[in-house]
Amino acid sequence: MNMQPITAQRWPLFRGLILCFASLLGGCEQRSDDPLPATALSLTQPCDVRSGCVAEVEEFALALSMGPDVRALTPFPLNVRLRRGPAIDSMTVAFDMKDMDMGSNRYRLIEKDDSWHANVTLPVCMSGRSDWVADFEVLAAGRRYQFQVPFVLEK
Repeated sequence: MNMQPITAQRWPLFRGLILCFASLLGGCEQRSDDPLPATALSLTQPCDVRSGCVAEVEEFALALSMGPDVRALTPFPLNVRLRRGPAIDSMTVAFDMKDMDMGSNRYRLIEKDDSWHANVTLPVCMSGRSDWVADFEVLAAGRRYQFQVPFVLEK
């Protein structure tokens, strides 16, 4: 390999390549650390997951339901339908208990017939608790929406 020293004539080109490469690296790093900001949806009251809930903000609204039977260790359907706003690109939901580690309970909802679906199975809490929070994240038209739905499992 023929290596030649960087001469005064080649320095501007070499320097430009280094700066270009450094800016590309910096740009990639900045994009990965800068998540899409989320718009919070509010639940309309009353919210009973078995009969249905609505989560909304001015330009976007979703209707969701779980069940009819929502029990631990028994699969139950989760359905979300777009009521208003741009088409949904993807949707996930994570189930947690406040101040209790229940492991990873995350689902990607699948689109079918103009709504989004998942079959959910939640574990039994060894302390006897049954209060859960479903934490939704929705991507639609380049925007990210989030909302939480508290609910209680049937015994």
